[in-house]
Amino acid sequence: MNKLESLDLQTFNRLSKIYIIALGAIAIFTIGGQFFIQRYLNSQIDDSKIINISGRQRMLSQKLTKELLLLSNATNSISKKRYLNDLEATISLWKTSHERLRRYNDSIPKGKNDSTEIKRMFLVLQPYFETIYENSLQIVSLAQNDSVNNEMLTPYLNSVIFNEPLFLKQMDAIVFRYEKDAQEKISSLKQIEYLLFGLIILILVFEFFLLFRPVALSIKKTIFDLLISQKDATDMAKNAEKLRKIQNENVQELISLTKALDQTLLYARVNEQGFIKNLGERFRKVLNVDQKVDQKNLVELMKLSELQTNRLLLLIAQNKGGVFNEEFEFTTSEGQKMWLDISILNVFKESGNSERLVLCSDISKRKEAQLEIKRLTDLEYRQKEELQKSNASQIVEAQEEERKRIAKEIHDSIGQMLTALKFNIESINTENVEKTNQKIEGLKKLSKDLILGIRTATFNLTPPELKDYGISIALQKMAKELTKLTSKNIILEDTSDTDIRFDSLVETNLYRVTQEAVNNAIKYANSEYILITINSSESVLSISIEDNGKGFDLSKIPDKPKNNAEGGMGLFFMKERMNYIDGRIFISSTPEKGTRITLNYNFNK
Repeated sequence: MNKLESLDLQTFNRLSKIYIIALGAIAIFTIGGQFFIQRYLNSQIDDSKIINISGRQRMLSQKLTKELLLLSNATNSISKKRYLNDLEATISLWKTSHERLRRYNDSIPKGKNDSTEIKRMFLVLQPYFETIYENSLQIVSLAQNDSVNNEMLTPYLNSVIFNEPLFLKQMDAIVFRYEKDAQEKISSLKQIEYLLFGLIILILVFEFFLLFRPVALSIKKTIFDLLISQKDATDMAKNAEKLRKIQNENVQELISLTKALDQTLLYARVNEQGFIKNLGERFRKVLNVDQKVDQKNLVELMKLSELQTNRLLLLIAQNKGGVFNEEFEFTTSEGQKMWLDISILNVFKESGNSERLVLCSDISKRKEAQLEIKRLTDLEYRQKEELQKSNASQIVEAQEEERKRIAKEIHDSIGQMLTALKFNIESINTENVEKTNQKIEGLKKLSKDLILGIRTATFNLTPPELKDYGISIALQKMAKELTKLTSKNIILEDTSDTDIRFDSLVETNLYRVTQEAVNNAIKYANSEYILITINSSESVLSISIEDNGKGFDLSKIPDKPKNNAEGGMGLFFMKERMNYIDGRIFISSTPEKGTRITLNYNFNK
């Protein structure tokens, strides 16, 4: 352990030294370069100031000449005084700047940046400066005396004007020289920066190949060796764990199995004849036997019926391996009926003998649930059967009522009109021409009413358009005819695909339900209009019948009417017809706000 710690410490110290050396070299070169560059930059700041002052000297010399001219041409004392003050300030600033340049040149070491050349240029410049300066002071001195005229200033002014271009020319040469020196310094600074940058790059390359890369390879190899060692240690630990588990597996399994069997299952170990070798605690309580169960037969203790006893003994005696499973019913010692799901497992020992492990599960509740489900299923079947019988009885009753209605309609209308027609024909007297013509006119009207009654009766039975053209055309015909016969405003709007045809049974039921809804609206709704709308989508045909009549309360209509007197028979049979074709009907009605009935039939089922 101490050796391992020492190795870790040595590795850490070695890496620390390498990184300190690498980073220290980069830091030294970076700091040194920055120090050197900052010194150069500071010198550049001084150069920029001197160039600025030199340029200002040129400007001041021109300004000085301009103000001298203004002073010499001044016409009044006020302007003359103002020009004089400006001139004095300009002369003072010009002289100060000149002295500053001379001091700067004297401070430069000899031979540095060609300072000898600049000093020589200043020696050439100095006479021009002194001439201009002295003549300017003389002009200022004379101008302060009001009695002096301008002609006295002319010689001094001419001297200044003559020397001013020479001063400017020499000053330009000095400024250009300063600029050249500054550019040379910048070029030198660039070269120094490139040199420092190259040195840092070389140091980084050197450190990468001679320091970082070898260290990285060493660390990689060390990590690889550690991973291999970790894998070997993990494998050894797994193998040790497996050996430990194998050592304790049989004992743990036996303890767990015995505990689980005792607490949760009804189990027993028996031989091939069914005699008990070991009986679980819970099974012992169910059978109500004492602790001494050796040489007792499990099948006899369970008190099964003779048939179940023989079957269980046969299953126990089988020696084919595998698991045998069956359900048995037996009575406990307390007289309680109990269903067991018994599984028999053959267990072979090393001695060659075999035992049977009998595992029992209490399935009494499941059996009770199965019996209850069977009872409920039988009850539901009987209820559906009774409902079908009731519906069939009501349908037959409705058919009889429809036949009676048709017979009554034929007897009351068509029959009476035929009888009247017969009597009118028999009463015709051909000798009385005038009365004969009147009776013939009456016969014509009676025949027309008779034809209309027959057409109405036949139309209510089976319209030929339904078979020939389909539900859409048949409903259009129905709306048109009922409008004529009843004088009601019956409107049909068809936005469906009129080419769609359905099974004749479907079309008949849809037609009859729609007809029943329209007839109910005509008889009971007392509406201003009846609107029939036909719509269709990719899979659903929808027919709606809507009126603005008095409506009704749906809660007062019984789901299953007992007779026609209570009402609701029409709605009941409409629902039955839609159920018969697997369609759906929706009824919406509010008293005094009308009724809407919608029929939906899915034709893509």
